[in-house]
Amino acid sequence: MSLLYGIDLDGVCFDFLHAFSKWLEDKTGIEMPQDEEITSYYWHETVEGLEEDTFWREFHKFGQAGGYKYLELLPDAKEGLEAIKRAGHRIIYITNRPDYALCDTQLALQYHLFPFSDNLIFANGSKSPIIKMHRVDVFIDDSPSTIEEISMQTSARIYCKDYPFNRKLKPGRFTRVHSWEEFLAHEQITTRV
Repeated sequence: MSLLYGIDLDGVCFDFLHAFSKWLEDKTGIEMPQDEEITSYYWHETVEGLEEDTFWREFHKFGQAGGYKYLELLPDAKEGLEAIKRAGHRIIYITNRPDYALCDTQLALQYHLFPFSDNLIFANGSKSPIIKMHRVDVFIDDSPSTIEEISMQTSARIYCKDYPFNRKLKPGRFTRVHSWEEFLAHEQITTRV
């Protein structure tokens, strides 16, 4: 049976964390902590000296300067996406990136030859209506608020890509995974050709 996989981009496929950390250090001079110390999805809540307005101003400057176009892939992301396609399933990318990042995001998906790269939706906040409308069977994300929302509002099988900032999530209707390999193992999809 062919399933529709909903895939978040930042934190699942692309390494936004390290790219934006470097940007913040370069632009603000604020020393960014180690990954394990970023325990809130909104970094200004845990990074000493980083004010909320500075966080959001630099977040938008990063995106408007083409930051989304040049993000590194996370380990095994491309191979994982290809394995999903080889197994006979479909993919839809659902992101909460700002609207101005649409062209850069499309270019990045095409540059990295992501399967189903035309299946891209900018959610602008709530992903649940999109998941329901498209009848997404399986969804993976890293945002704690998104995981909570889709757990309550959809029937999709949900995976949470593990990060320190989402570890406060109470166990619920999702499976926590630490890697693409672990995610695919839960889905019984092999990466071998």
